[in-house]
Amino acid sequence: MKRRTYTAREKLQVVLESLQRDTTIEAVRRKYGLSNSVIQRWRSEFFKRAEEVFVDKRDPRSRAAALGYEPGQSPDELKKIIGEYATQLEILKKAEGLLGAK
Repeated sequence: MKRRTYTAREKLQVVLESLQRDTTIEAVRRKYGLSNSVIQRWRSEFFKRAEEVFVDKRDPRSRAAALGYEPGQSPDELKKIIGEYATQLEILKKAEGLLGAK
C-alpha cells in the first residue's frame, strides 16, 4: 500500500477541523482516513509553531526567541563571539609564524 503524502494546506485543514468545538477528533479521523496519532502529531506541530506567526521579523531578539535561542544567545551575539575567536586565531597564527622564523 502506497503511503499518502499531504500538503501543508491539507494538514492545516485537518488540524483546524479537529479544533472546532462541534467536531471530535474521531470524526475528523474517519472523514480523512487518518490515525489518531497522525492527527495528534500534526496538532502538536501546529501548536509548537503557532507563535512564529506573530514574530516581528524585523526584531532580531524576537526572531531569536522564536527559534529557541536563550536570551544570551541571539545570532548576532554568537556571530560576535565567533568573530572574536577568529581574531584571536589570526593573532596566534601570526605569532607562531614570527616565533617559528627565529
